[in-house]
Amino acid sequence: MSVDPVRTLDPAAGLVSEATVYPPNETGLWRTVAVLANAGSSGEGFASAVGAFDVRRRGSLVRGAGEAVERFALVPSPADPEHLLAPDDAERRVDFVTGGLGRASALACDFPWYRAVDLLSGKESHVPGPVVDYQPVSDYLGVGPEPWERFFDASPNGAASGPTEAFAQRAGLAEVMERDAFLAAWHAAAPLHRVDIDDLPVAAKSQSLGVLVEAARAAGVNHTLAFIPAEGSPLLTAVCIVIGATGATPFGAVGLKASPDPVTALLGALQEGLQIRELFLSREASAFDVGASVTDDSSRADFWSTAPAVAGLQDWVAIFPLAAIPEPQPVPDVEDLLKYFARQEIGCHWVNLTHRLPLAIRELGWVSGKVICPGAVQLTMDESKGLSLSRPGFVSSNPFPHPLI
Repeated sequence: MSVDPVRTLDPAAGLVSEATVYPPNETGLWRTVAVLANAGSSGEGFASAVGAFDVRRRGSLVRGAGEAVERFALVPSPADPEHLLAPDDAERRVDFVTGGLGRASALACDFPWYRAVDLLSGKESHVPGPVVDYQPVSDYLGVGPEPWERFFDASPNGAASGPTEAFAQRAGLAEVMERDAFLAAWHAAAPLHRVDIDDLPVAAKSQSLGVLVEAARAAGVNHTLAFIPAEGSPLLTAVCIVIGATGATPFGAVGLKASPDPVTALLGALQEGLQIRELFLSREASAFDVGASVTDDSSRADFWSTAPAVAGLQDWVAIFPLAAIPEPQPVPDVEDLLKYFARQEIGCHWVNLTHRLPLAIRELGWVSGKVICPGAVQLTMDESKGLSLSRPGFVSSNPFPHPLI
């Protein structure tokens, strides 16, 4: 990536109101944390903060800047009517109901449709605005909830950024692919393939992954590394599951990373798992009512700070068989990812959101947008809406809400 992360995270550029790079913690990770400038007056914690942990300072800065760009662009802007709003054209509208993106009741509402590109055909398509935009939208615009919001479950899944549109599209597709793979396995309560990095060649263990694993072990971090079985996938999806405690309060943290290279995938998943671990260590959990629903990241973190939830996660990990670390895959391009989705009968639509970025950020060369994939297992934010189970033929046998934060 050639965009400048330092200038991107300068508050003068209008993307963030503040940004801090913290030196390595006890596991050796650099931490970049920023607060979005368009978070709104009530944007606190999960609603406004973005960041990235990495074994390298530069990696933390670049990934933290990218996260800030893609999240900023999910908030509507006054320029949307010119760049984004689609005309009334039923033939170009995606079937969001069958694809599990929203409920049929939404069809009675006059919600906005956004212009997109069907990446499989190259033709213009239209997708519901509520599956593109992400909180805290209502606060930022100074209006209350729209009547259609209860029929959609907005999430940041598929949002991506980069120095080119192709780069951002590939990143967005990879994110949807890794979360689809994990959530499908989670809902099926299917065992993952546990791996031992001691099986890696000595050269690979001496690099960043081995160093980070040893640092995590030295810090007493109880973690499990695994891969999701996915025959025919162009990417290997690694999972890191961390079981820990803050005082007497247990927690379960999960990190993911999809890559054609197993070492890169494991490193990314471990970095993310340790990042979520620090989130749990730094927050004060609220008492979670057993009868309550998980409705956002904050309540999801509260749920995954309860003893029954953590015990359930431990029980799942206990059934993971030990397996060999998979071989590296050829590096896929956007077309390779699209072909895989097509075989799974999953649609892929790209919404370019670059116009929402501050001018100074656009001038630095950033491109941002979001991939919408009807038919993939969606990243549920509000479990009370039940949208993860609204797709025909999709049944969950896991009693717990997913642990992705």
